[in-house]
Amino acid sequence: MKLTLSLFCLGLGLAAARPSLARAPQVAPLSRPFAVRVLSLGGGFSVDLPIIARARGFSTTFFTSLDITNNTAQPTDVDFFYTPADGSATRSGSFGTLLGFDNIHTEDVLLSLASAGLMPPGQADNTFGTMLLTFDNPAFHTGNEATAVARVWSFASGSAGPTNGTAYRAQPLHTGGAHALAGLVRNGGGLLTNIGIENVGIDDAGNPVEAPLTVRLTFFDPSTGAPVGTQPTFVLSPGQMTQISDFLDVGGTNSYQLPAGAPSLIVFAEAVAGTSQIAGYVVWKDTKTNDGAFVLMQESATPF
Repeated sequence: MKLTLSLFCLGLGLAAARPSLARAPQVAPLSRPFAVRVLSLGGGFSVDLPIIARARGFSTTFFTSLDITNNTAQPTDVDFFYTPADGSATRSGSFGTLLGFDNIHTEDVLLSLASAGLMPPGQADNTFGTMLLTFDNPAFHTGNEATAVARVWSFASGSAGPTNGTAYRAQPLHTGGAHALAGLVRNGGGLLTNIGIENVGIDDAGNPVEAPLTVRLTFFDPSTGAPVGTQPTFVLSPGQMTQISDFLDVGGTNSYQLPAGAPSLIVFAEAVAGTSQIAGYVVWKDTKTNDGAFVLMQESATPF
């Protein structure tokens, strides 16, 4: 992901008549390179969405709705940068201009990109990855001026209908970010856990990093306070994420050699090579309804 921290030329065009609230995004190509802006540097700010999905599961298709809201009276342009998890081509563009106290909504954000011609329809049919949003108003500097909320929901075939899904608020990017994370994974009782790890693609000064990042997972059993299983590692390109679905059944086997009967384990994710910040999440998924509880992983100190 090549992100350019270029000088910003503000171009906030106001429409002649105010559009209706919760309108669809006006997806269009960018006329300039996508720029990442961290809070401490000012000039607008970027937020991170660590999972955006439009993917087919075993019996369910997952979609992602997106709400982008301006909490101020000042307008702002909103740019995006999508990085697929499979390493295929990144996509960037604009979602248009948010007016004062305005909201943009799409029920299927990746379909919006495909419909605008910014993503091949075939890719949009089965993809997931990360997305950065940049609010370009240079007066935005606290991270409170605008909000982005993603909701990943599923739809089974037939008359089952959509599930309630799981939602989360995007986190603003800042200097001095996390290089180690902690989370709790649950197992049994109708639950399984998915773990997502992301190479955010910026260093602690907020500069883009083009080198890959190596992340290692370590599991602890809270019943003994001791590490268990193996320590898998993952190499992630800038902006790339990986999701470990059902961590006790990776590849159809317990390949991490974890205690299958443990109701919960503490998982740590640590960057062991590279300078990029990392982000991560766990999803406690109901195996019957496919609904999930989404929890962002917490920054952790090292060594564990």
